[in-house]
Amino acid sequence: TYLNLLITMLLGGLWHGAAWSYAVWGTYHGLALAIERYFKDKFGTIENKFGVFLKGIFVFSIVTYGWLLFRLPDFNHVIKYTQSIFANYSQGLTIKDLRSILLIVIYSSPVLLYHLYYIYKEQLKKNSFVRFEYMAYGFMLFMILTNSGSSNDFIYFQF
Repeated sequence: TYLNLLITMLLGGLWHGAAWSYAVWGTYHGLALAIERYFKDKFGTIENKFGVFLKGIFVFSIVTYGWLLFRLPDFNHVIKYTQSIFANYSQGLTIKDLRSILLIVIYSSPVLLYHLYYIYKEQLKKNSFVRFEYMAYGFMLFMILTNSGSSNDFIYFQF
């Protein structure tokens, strides 16, 4: 199973392009899936909510880092980016930093609230929270439409 995961993801990386970065990206994800499967087989699944939350943060971090391998044009850029994560720090927060953090909190809060709602849905239904559900969906749709970002080419147009 581990070898199959690794080979499948390696082939998936090569399917995306003939560059080494795609092969490394596929191999990276294959290794991550194999490691996850190993720990699941050895220790079982995580049942408590805090453990699931920590696992979610860990998986998100691993996958997000893996996208560097996919999107950066040269592997040297990935190395420099990784070095800057650990060695590039500032002397303090600037107004620009605070503004960026505030925007991230504002635009990510609907998604976070939606996931919290999903987790505590049954308890909230007892409190008649259901009538606000469609307002929340409307708000998330509004946020998507008003902050859709710049128009970029579809990623697969380059192939």
